[in-house]
Order: sequence, then C-alpha cells, then structure tokens
Amino acid sequence: MRPFLPLNISYFGSQSLKTLQHVEPGNIEYSFPELNMYCAYYINELIRHFLPEGEPYPDIFIAYIKCLTALQNNTAVESALRCFEIQLIDALGYALQLEFDASTGEEIQAELRYHFDIEQGASVNSKGTIEGSTLIAMQQENYTTSTQLQQAKQLMRSVIDFYLQGKILKSRSLMSQLIQQKTCKTH
Repeated sequence: MRPFLPLNISYFGSQSLKTLQHVEPGNIEYSFPELNMYCAYYINELIRHFLPEGEPYPDIFIAYIKCLTALQNNTAVESALRCFEIQLIDALGYALQLEFDASTGEEIQAELRYHFDIEQGASVNSKGTIEGSTLIAMQQENYTTSTQLQQAKQLMRSVIDFYLQGKILKSRSLMSQLIQQKTCKTH
C-alpha cells in the first residue's frame, strides 16, 4: 500500500482492531510536483485530527479527491486547499458564517473590512484584517486575487488552530522548513 493510492477495502471486527478481508486499488494513483506532496500530507493530517475513525464522510471524501487532483495537476493549489479546509470544518458542524455581518445581520459587503470572530462570524471593523471580498470569495469558493488567498489562508489557519486546541500540525512545520530552505538556496 502506497500513500495517495485510493483503496476499496472491506474489513470486519467490533473493536478498534479490525480484520482486513479484501483490498482493491482504485483507478488513480496520485503523484505530486514539488511541494504539493507536503500539501497532500497536510490535508491527510487534517483528516486524521478532525474526523472520527471509521465514520463515513462522503462529502469530505469528494472534497479530498478534488483537492488531490488540483495538487497533482498543480492548478489553483492555494484555492483548492482553502476550499478543502472550509468544507472539512463545515462537515464537522463548525460552519463559518461568511454571508452576514454577525453584529448587524446585513450581507457582507466586498468593499468593507471585517474582524472575524471564529464563534460569531465577521463584523464590520475599519481596522479589521479581512476584506469583505475575501469572505465572499471564501463563501463562493472563487478566489480572484492573491490578497484574497492570503487573507483566507490566515483566517483558516486561525480557525483550524482554534479547533485543534493546541495540537500541532507536523506537516505545517515541515512545509515551513522546506520553504525556508528553498528560499535560502535561491538568495
């Protein structure tokens, strides 16, 4: 068994120790260019931390496959990661309020700045760290600027850290080290 090779398996057992009955490889084996391999490990680590073992989450599996495909094809990688993170958080029942201002109930306005409270949602704040256009892009899964992607990344990092409750994602630290080494070699 290799990483990122989907498998159809059947097993039995009533406790945490199961007996494997049948294994059949899926149609596609994913391989990734450059740092995308570590992004794939990152989404695997999110799944391991957030989803209960043995529970079916078909929507997350579909989002996972879409994200792996984007990573393999090296297309819209940042966007694919943000979409996966949002769908994962949503599937767990922690959906982010991205449509309405938490204070006023009005729709998010693209031209305004917002402060985002993880438990409440966004509220207008001229010194806020996230633009309304970013919240709309996150809601629609359609990022059009690098600023939107960067702000969405920062917000999702905060959300994930909040729900991890102090647990550290090893893939994040590894990715930071690799990026830093790559940057140092090019300068």
